[in-house]
Amino acid sequence: MTKKSIFKAARVSNPDVSGWLKNHAVIVHDGLIKAVEPSENINAAEDSHEVYDLGNVSLLPGLVDAHCHMHCSATWDARALALGENNQQLTIRATNNMRKAVLAGTTTIRDIGSKNEVAFAVRQMIDSGHIPGPRLLLAGTPITITSGHCWFFGTEADTETEVRKAIRTQVKLGANVIKMMATGGMFTPTANPRRPQYSLEVLKSAVDEANRMNVPIVTHVLSAQGVKNVVEAGVDHVIHSRWYDIDPEKGLDYDQNTVKKMADQGQWVDPTLGHALLAQEAKARGEQGPMDPHWAVSSKFVEENEHIETLLKMHDAGIRFTSGLDMGMAYGTHDRSAANAWAYVEKFGWTEWKAINTSTAGTAEALGLNKEIGSLKSGMVADLAAFDGDPAKNIRTLDRASTVVRSGLLMKLNNTVLV
Repeated sequence: MTKKSIFKAARVSNPDVSGWLKNHAVIVHDGLIKAVEPSENINAAEDSHEVYDLGNVSLLPGLVDAHCHMHCSATWDARALALGENNQQLTIRATNNMRKAVLAGTTTIRDIGSKNEVAFAVRQMIDSGHIPGPRLLLAGTPITITSGHCWFFGTEADTETEVRKAIRTQVKLGANVIKMMATGGMFTPTANPRRPQYSLEVLKSAVDEANRMNVPIVTHVLSAQGVKNVVEAGVDHVIHSRWYDIDPEKGLDYDQNTVKKMADQGQWVDPTLGHALLAQEAKARGEQGPMDPHWAVSSKFVEENEHIETLLKMHDAGIRFTSGLDMGMAYGTHDRSAANAWAYVEKFGWTEWKAINTSTAGTAEALGLNKEIGSLKSGMVADLAAFDGDPAKNIRTLDRASTVVRSGLLMKLNNTVLV
């Protein structure tokens, strides 16, 4: 028997996620959007549907987040917990985090760095309906060098042969995407964020292997030479894309020719500003954190405005950005993906609609899912998130959703959790 539902709202996103349709309704049949119509036109259909009049809310596609670590704690020192908890504890944490995420309105998440024993089990339980959670795309463990960035929940692989084998292993386990740590990172004392972890030749081999296995490959990268390497290697997405000079006494080493090539190749960038914004606000409230600067950058600390300037140059050069909170890192709690949109408006000066589009349709396109999710139109999966207020006027009202529908299943209604 077909399950039919109608969700009415004062404001419903138009198909392009660029403006509101006033007093419209989304008609859902068996998990898919059947139509989006003016509320006044559907009276005849109400007898055969379950009708939910959500009132004065803003109804959007479910948020899409491209950067998560499901089992990390989002505290000022999440690394200590990742090291100190066993797989059972991490699985419980991840299960709770994914529940929080979907109930906040994030209906699709790409996790690009969690233990295999945790991530794949949690996805299986979500897909089988045993626990609530978002649609998950998984990398499983990130691939890193021995003692490299995130080695404590990564696969350590140093040579071309080891990297190729690690990629094949991840795909065998069910990975939808491959994550490599192309440089060191702030999170790991034994890794240097100013220096590449892999040579260009190894990165090219990794891209070749990922292409052979028909999965995209994304790379964490914080240094100028690291960015140049991953662009030359042809990875699909560049994570963070910071430009630290290899010399610890210097700041950034931005290269416009590399950026032009990145734009020409259509490589997406995840600038991960949302979790930094949340950490700054936590610190302003008097809470502990974020962590002290990594030793490799402490002697020449680069202010945030310098990173913002390089990211804006990249955007002006044609680089498209995804929405990625880096969930699990300091204060990037799994229920605050909307902070990505806040950061785009408040730190980049974007319009609210551009930030909302990036958090939905834009990131869905980056993940290759824009024919299924990311917009409200006939034939799309019924992922819906309703927010009180009007985020097109005040982006901060895009926060934790009051109503959430995931693949047609009503999970939360007017702030009452149903799952």
